[in-house]
Amino acid sequence: MYVMTSNDMTRNSTDESIQHRELTVENFGGPERLCLISTATPPAPAGHARVRVLAVGVGFTDCMARGGDYLLQRKRPFVPGYELVGEIVDYCADPGQPEPAWLAPGVRVAACLPKMGAYTEYRVLPIGMLVPVPDGLDTRTAAAIPLDYLTALSLLERHGHVRPGDAVLIHGATGGVGDALCQLGTLARLQMYGTASERSIARLDRYPITPINYRTHDIEHVVREHKPGGVQAVFDHLGTGMRANHRLLAVGGVLVSYAFVGRPGRIRTGTVLGAARNRLLGLWPGRRTAICSLPHEIRTDPAWYRDSLARLLDLAVRRAIEPTVGETYPLADASAAHAALESRTSKGKLLMVTD
Repeated sequence: MYVMTSNDMTRNSTDESIQHRELTVENFGGPERLCLISTATPPAPAGHARVRVLAVGVGFTDCMARGGDYLLQRKRPFVPGYELVGEIVDYCADPGQPEPAWLAPGVRVAACLPKMGAYTEYRVLPIGMLVPVPDGLDTRTAAAIPLDYLTALSLLERHGHVRPGDAVLIHGATGGVGDALCQLGTLARLQMYGTASERSIARLDRYPITPINYRTHDIEHVVREHKPGGVQAVFDHLGTGMRANHRLLAVGGVLVSYAFVGRPGRIRTGTVLGAARNRLLGLWPGRRTAICSLPHEIRTDPAWYRDSLARLLDLAVRRAIEPTVGETYPLADASAAHAALESRTSKGKLLMVTD
């Protein structure tokens, strides 16, 4: 183990690479297309750290990318996964940048990547992408936070501009991002309305939210009954029923889309069409529309990303937010993890752990 400084930045020999395993997608298809291969991670270049991955979040975007239906990941081969918690092995300081006081080998860090690559045992990452995990916060709990909770925070603050007392409609309120919205919305003292299926709607009982069974109730009628003038924000994860969602907005309100559905094999087309519908509705005066793309926001505003992830981890260690961790799989069982996620029977955030 070593720490590279400005005095030994040329120390970058191949014999110091770390041999390890990672999961790749060589060909699009089902969970069986995830291939566990042997590879090597070289020493970190300037401004980067080499991280031993401890836990990885598993999300639907990973499954979409594996199947070739994800708009942001179309080139093969690639390593899936956006979020991880790991431990710093070594790093190479950048003489042009201040060195964080917490930066040291052995420190646990969390990261949400702007481009996939988390399904691995080791990864070289920019130091500016790493956020220290507070002492006392379980590694698996920390790994359940980055993607879903950063998305939820962006929806509420960057796009929704919500204030205490505002009314919001959360579609898919029992999903990963939906649950994060419920928790953060509770802290923000919002008036919340949330849609869910009959199978999962009971999970909303723990929040100050008006639950709506989207199969048996007219969503628009329920919301109008409570808020005749409309809600300040609608957070949509499907891209369907956009006109109805837009009608529910109060003057000055915003419809924010953060995912779009489509038929299997046509999700990319559904994403493009959904984004176009969102933009067209935004041309109507008096109400806004927006699209939240977290990878883009991480790339374009790294300071917001670091500050927000640190804030979320602090809320978690204080138990102000409590992610629900579901089943945990070894990295070698990634196919089983993807199959479980796609079955939609699991509760909580699915994780994979290295040994």
